[in-house]
This record gives sequence, C-alpha cells and structure tokens, in this order.
Amino acid sequence: MDIQQERSGLEKKFYLLCEPVVQEAGYRLYDLEYITGQKLLRLYIQDPRTGSALIEDCVKVDHALSEPFEKETWIPEEITLEVSSPGVYRHLSNLEHFKMSLGEIISVLIVGQLSDEQSVGAPKGVKGEKKFRGKLMEVDDESYVIEIKGYKLKLNYKQTKKVNLDPDLKSANE
Repeated sequence: MDIQQERSGLEKKFYLLCEPVVQEAGYRLYDLEYITGQKLLRLYIQDPRTGSALIEDCVKVDHALSEPFEKETWIPEEITLEVSSPGVYRHLSNLEHFKMSLGEIISVLIVGQLSDEQSVGAPKGVKGEKKFRGKLMEVDDESYVIEIKGYKLKLNYKQTKKVNLDPDLKSANE
C-alpha cells in the first residue's frame, strides 16, 4: 500500500477540480476514483460534522459540479459522475484516512507473513495470519499500530494490502 498516494493524470485533474467545489458546498472530499475504461468518476464525500453523507448531500455536490464539468474541455464527454458517502466500511488509503480513524476498529489484510519481530508475544490467532481486526491505536508516516486482544501489532504500510473500517458490534478485543 502506497500511503503517500500521489494522484496523476486525469485523476489528479479531477481531484483539483472537485475538491474546492466539494468544500464550497460544505463537505470534505474523502476520496475519488476515476475508472478510465468506464469513463466513471466516483466521488466519496463526508459532512465534517457527521463523518458521513446523506443522499441530499450527494445530490447537492452533484449539482454543484455541473457547471465546472460543462466548462472544462479536458473532461471526457460521456463521463458518468457518482457522488456517495464513503460508507461505514470505508477504505483507508492515505495518511489522512488513518489519522481520522484513530480509535476505530479496522480490518487489515497484509501481503506475506508477519516478521518474527512483529509476532513475538502475539496471542494465538495472530501469528501466521494475513487478516487482522483490531483497534487503530497509533499512526505515523511509515507504520500504524493496531491492538488485538491486548497485543499491540505494529504494521508498516508497505506490507499492507488493504485496510477498511470494520465497526461491527463485536469488539476487536473479545
């Protein structure tokens, strides 16, 4: 996982166009993805007060983007714009997402196995696993710490394949 995600090409242009419009409408641009083959642009927005977005919020942002999209000549003609909430099980893909999720329960999938150093003292069910669920305790530029059954597991972003919030009712420490 490249935590210092740099956008490029059309995705970067879309981000630079959409972010100020989304902010002007009173929301945060959580993430976006441009799927070239489908000419599909997905925006994920959040109301900063609630951390989510209602359908009315998405419609408001969609309407606010109509004029800027019509003015720009670089935007593909048959593009489909989807505006939605990032969802309860939102993907964490950059450092800001991780920082916003401190104290939350997350689900992690890693590439490869834990190193011997990482698994020293780990409880049963951690050593040898590739999937983890725990409370996000610490975040820095290179790694993050999740607590699993009282054990603090330090993972680096390079060994991480996928991370999502996982706010099921059951606690991660049970």
